[in-house]
Amino acid sequence: MKRFAVAAAIALALTTAALAQTRVMQDHAQTASALQCLLDHVQDKCAQKFSGSARRPAQFWLWWNANKDFELGRLLSSHYAGTQAVNAYITKFLSGRPADVYDVQFSHHRKTFYIVPPGPDGTIVYMMIRDGAPDDEKTDLFVRGPG
Repeated sequence: MKRFAVAAAIALALTTAALAQTRVMQDHAQTASALQCLLDHVQDKCAQKFSGSARRPAQFWLWWNANKDFELGRLLSSHYAGTQAVNAYITKFLSGRPADVYDVQFSHHRKTFYIVPPGPDGTIVYMMIRDGAPDDEKTDLFVRGPG
């Protein structure tokens, strides 16, 4: 029984290390402008920039209404948390593409935006938005499951 507990502790430590954030600070101007469009809810200027798996999460932010304002509360802050290197979380949800990570705080909610820089045509194809702070991705991966 003791061996099992030790093995479980080691496995948990290795899993946590494998999921550790490996973010670096780098130029993020392209994704910063996309985030600004989403937070400003400018559908006529931003709708063409999102396609593929980024289209659906973008629609929530581009087609805005008063109910969403009430639910989230006012925007308090948004800041660049770094560019996330490929890890288990990025591989699962963004097809293994490095993404710029943004921490966005509203009065009633906190969201993390993962935006993969646009391709040569200027279109953002991969994006994900989830509840919580950027460092909560380890917990989120376990909640959503490995596959």
